[in-house]
Amino acid sequence: MKKDLPNLLIVGAAKSGTTSLHNYLNQHSDVFMCSPKEPHYLINNEIGSNRIKVGITCFDKYKKLFSKGRSLKYRGESSVMYLMFPDIVIPKIKELLGDDTKIIIMLRNPIERAFSGFHHNKRYDVDENLEFDSAWDTCEERYISNLSISPATRYKELGLYYKQVSTFQSSFKNVHVIIYDDYKKDIKSSIKKVFEFLNLENTEIDTTSKHMVGGWEWKYGWLKHILIKKNKFRSFWKKIIFIKSFRKLIRLVVHNRLTNSTPVLSNKMKKELVNFYKHDINKTSVLLNKNLSNWLS
Repeated sequence: MKKDLPNLLIVGAAKSGTTSLHNYLNQHSDVFMCSPKEPHYLINNEIGSNRIKVGITCFDKYKKLFSKGRSLKYRGESSVMYLMFPDIVIPKIKELLGDDTKIIIMLRNPIERAFSGFHHNKRYDVDENLEFDSAWDTCEERYISNLSISPATRYKELGLYYKQVSTFQSSFKNVHVIIYDDYKKDIKSSIKKVFEFLNLENTEIDTTSKHMVGGWEWKYGWLKHILIKKNKFRSFWKKIIFIKSFRKLIRLVVHNRLTNSTPVLSNKMKKELVNFYKHDINKTSVLLNKNLSNWLS
């Protein structure tokens, strides 16, 4: 039954505000957004089941994610790698979810997105140990040669929006595009437009909570392996400190003492990224009838 499946997808792009929108939508009484936020069921088996660490490959497990939302108008998920794989995702949506599925796309300046995405991976992915210039230069080569590396490391391809967005727009009648700059500037207005797109009552949403806040990196690389990767230390840590609020306090202390602010993107690399994305940005600007020239400044 379709009631067991999502009819609302936030398909990307990564590091463009999707986590906060997912959580804000979940506050609406007519919307159920699943947890985990990014099951990536529609691509996991096709791109390689080892690439997305918390991805779901079993159809029954995917359906179970939305069981609590069966009675609501919308059941949603937010797998941000979907946008990059329209040729895989779109036929799956049509087959499993239906042509009337609502699609939300969030786009961020691809230069900022690439740099932010890299630092997110460097924080949370034990396989990402390069500096940005090396990671940028070798991203496609690494992805092709390593079957366990995440598509989130495809820093170049993730920001080539024109083909991705145009393919979704030509395939579905219900596509809503949000520009991250507008979203960040006026979240309330952006959410109101989403409610209008979904034909929902405009409900007051608490937007004070922050989600996946970036701007930091580990002082020491070995800390990531201890604190992020599943290991005996993490299991022991949860057993001896079973009070969640206390673990949160300790994490805050660790974060304040053992992290640094991320460096800024060098002028040299910024010019390289601007040159790489310039043509695609101009095409995307025309496609959306939106002036995106600030992305090139």
